[in-house]
Amino acid sequence: METILLVDDEPTVLNFCQRILRLGGYAVIPAGNGIEALRLAHTSSEKIDLALLDLMMPGMNGVELGKHLQRENPNVPVVLMTGYGPAEIAQVIRENPYRIIWKPFKTESLLRMIENALGNSPE
Repeated sequence: METILLVDDEPTVLNFCQRILRLGGYAVIPAGNGIEALRLAHTSSEKIDLALLDLMMPGMNGVELGKHLQRENPNVPVVLMTGYGPAEIAQVIRENPYRIIWKPFKTESLLRMIENALGNSPE
């Protein structure tokens, strides 16, 4: 079973995504912010196979958190979630290799994105 580090500062989104991922067969390590996520990543006995991160969070945004995580494990895929449109985050898209899924998304779309990022299905 693959493990996903899930980080979102909105409890409703965190709970929604957590349910989807667990129903999809993934183990989930949920966190409400970047600092908590880094702590959990360092203390978890489970290997993190993918990071699903909210782009805009107070304190440490998803891009910063993704960079921290990939410094420690360069092979961990990072998927950013955002409610902002492509034009609003054009610089983020240009400057980072991360996959992006736009909120609101459907269950199937999230699971397909995760499978693709993990290399479990053809894109």
